[in-house]
Amino acid sequence: MTVSENRAKLQFTLQKIAIAWSFCLVVTSFNRVAVSDLGLPAAAIALLIGVYTLFGPIQPIIGRMCERWPIFGYRRTPYMIIGTLLGSLAFPFMPGVLLEMQAGNPLAWVQCLLLFCAFGICIATQANVFLDLLNDVTTTETRSRVVTLTWTVQALSMAFWAWIFALLMPVYSHDAMQAMYSLSPLIMVGITILGLWGLETRLTAQQLADIKNNPPKQVKMLEPIKESLAVISYNRQAMLFFVFIIFSLLSVFLQDMLQEIWAGDLFGMAAGEATIFQRLYNGLQTVGMAACGIFVGVTAKRRLAASTDPDNEKTLPFNLGKKLLLLGAVLSIVGFLLLGWAAYAQNLTLFYAFYCLSAFSLGLYVFPSISFMADMTVPGQESKYLGLWSLGQVIGLFLSFTVSGALYSTFVESDALAANQAFALIFLLQAAMIVLCYAVVRGVTIEGLQAGARDGESPQNIQPTTQKEMTS
Repeated sequence: MTVSENRAKLQFTLQKIAIAWSFCLVVTSFNRVAVSDLGLPAAAIALLIGVYTLFGPIQPIIGRMCERWPIFGYRRTPYMIIGTLLGSLAFPFMPGVLLEMQAGNPLAWVQCLLLFCAFGICIATQANVFLDLLNDVTTTETRSRVVTLTWTVQALSMAFWAWIFALLMPVYSHDAMQAMYSLSPLIMVGITILGLWGLETRLTAQQLADIKNNPPKQVKMLEPIKESLAVISYNRQAMLFFVFIIFSLLSVFLQDMLQEIWAGDLFGMAAGEATIFQRLYNGLQTVGMAACGIFVGVTAKRRLAASTDPDNEKTLPFNLGKKLLLLGAVLSIVGFLLLGWAAYAQNLTLFYAFYCLSAFSLGLYVFPSISFMADMTVPGQESKYLGLWSLGQVIGLFLSFTVSGALYSTFVESDALAANQAFALIFLLQAAMIVLCYAVVRGVTIEGLQAGARDGESPQNIQPTTQKEMTS
């Protein structure tokens, strides 16, 4: 069943608002309380949080389960609700588990790991079912507009939830944290149900019989991963773009784990006050992405009419995307360098100003980066290359948590550096990573990627290409 564009926008946006609650709890509350208020080691906490990202590769398995085993005649809705319920039920247990971890109970660390595994399954289920259901009920013409709106609102809703968290827990206390986290099942499941209501058409008895008699083939999780990873062994352009994705996500999201921590260490902010950085970050990054999108949309008609270049038949041509990426990269580098200075000086006014510049600039940087991932494919091998880019996202997000925690533990918790020196250095590292990202992707082209794929398909061409790369 196809639904109207307005209805699709409303209901799929509600699904993203629901999951944004959980993301915001993790990056604005859990990490802050664990590290700053309870004194748990940042490296260990970051590793536990990062575990949820590692469940991304199970999405094909979840998708095939939905196809093989409908529940009450529905393939998508029940799995979305079950996944959301599983993830949301992890949060009410987290406040008590954190206190047990602080008390030195080793079993509590295992319990915390299991809670984030449940959250990881939730996110993987949400991501898979969201895309499958979107494909079921929208048209080719409306789908991209729905996706753009939902992702934009997800970022804005994280800023909104951060504001709500500041009201619910202005200063850390176990009781306030428990009350806030206990709202998770009600809010997440309730909003998700509203987002799903009436979207999916129930399968007929004949359709259910067909699935029972001819079930879809099973998916082996490791085979698609191995197939995608094999690409980087013979396609140098794919390897470079894979590195670009990993370090882009690492540089953009490295601060997610640290926002509320630097608020306490550098400026003495309480838990509620510290959420201001999450609000600024998501709000202004969204503004940056929107500004980029508006510019592309406004200039698209004139550019398409004036150009005879086949590449410019796209709304965002690759060459224009690189120019926008360079602009975003330069401004982001400047923003991080200035943030390093403000952190070292512990000047809150300057820090706010430069943080706003940084967040807006990263929005300009992220917009073309997302577009590149959709365009960097090879005809007939789309799933292989898109799978590789998805794997790069998983690795980049996992590293963004673990590296940030490791840096904080190495520099601050060990007393190797004062907090202002440590955060200044971290911002300098983010600037350096943006430089690396642009240097890596600068020479990458769609034509080069596709040429590398053709070489890789011919066994006799693989060895000479590899030798040339080794000597260059």
